[in-house]
Amino acid sequence: MPSLKDEILISLEEGLLTHISDPMRQFEIVTPHKRGAYYNAIRRLTEEGHIEKLKPEEEKKIYIRLTEQGKIFIKKHRESLRWIPHVWDKKWRLVVFDIPEDKRIPRDHLRRYLKMLGFGKVQRSIWISPYNFIKIIRKYTDELKLSKYVFQIAADEFQGFSEAVLVQTFWKINDLHNKYLALIERYTEKQKELIEQLKGNPRQRNLSRQVLKEHLIWDYQSILARDPHLPANLLPDDWGGEKARKFIENFHNPDFKKRNYRSSIRTK
Repeated sequence: MPSLKDEILISLEEGLLTHISDPMRQFEIVTPHKRGAYYNAIRRLTEEGHIEKLKPEEEKKIYIRLTEQGKIFIKKHRESLRWIPHVWDKKWRLVVFDIPEDKRIPRDHLRRYLKMLGFGKVQRSIWISPYNFIKIIRKYTDELKLSKYVFQIAADEFQGFSEAVLVQTFWKINDLHNKYLALIERYTEKQKELIEQLKGNPRQRNLSRQVLKEHLIWDYQSILARDPHLPANLLPDDWGGEKARKFIENFHNPDFKKRNYRSSIRTK
């Protein structure tokens, strides 16, 4: 689930939360929180520069809104949805480097960059991908002044492992598969719980539906950001990522109007 700070940012971005005079009304149904935790989260978000407080003249209410920094934070979190699938040419790309210890900081930057691109770790200095990132890696290593320490290799096959074993060994794909399935199970239960709770508070239907939907999207994106987006033929037949995608596209129940998932993603 999103943290309480994330929930507040989601609500502000969706226009569901404007003032803090009645802080718990957004969170009573979907995720219970104590009042003190809410105010602490507001304080931390303000200190971090993600939100700001406003108190118009002649009004007692204190309003909160996203800062530009807060909008950028949400936008970056949602960038994972913009992944454009690559076409696999059946070759494996290896990035191999031997970088001196006095260049440890840029070396760590390179490792994080490779991980962000979806590379699997063979060893700390050997990384593998089915996709051709040669040009952008060369550009990045040039910027870090590491090019002479970094080698890129293309291979038609990777001997010693079957493709299934290779994927599980270097990407831990089963762990990711289980995270997707757990997401589906968790939100299936929350959907049922929400239906029961709304029977006693039907006025909260639209608000609670929106908050629950945004929680689901936020959690899905958190997993998606760690997904290397491997070619479909390297993934299990019952791949949890595909099940999660379909679950989100069809996320509704008899009380909820069906929404197309992609139309719900908005960035500011």
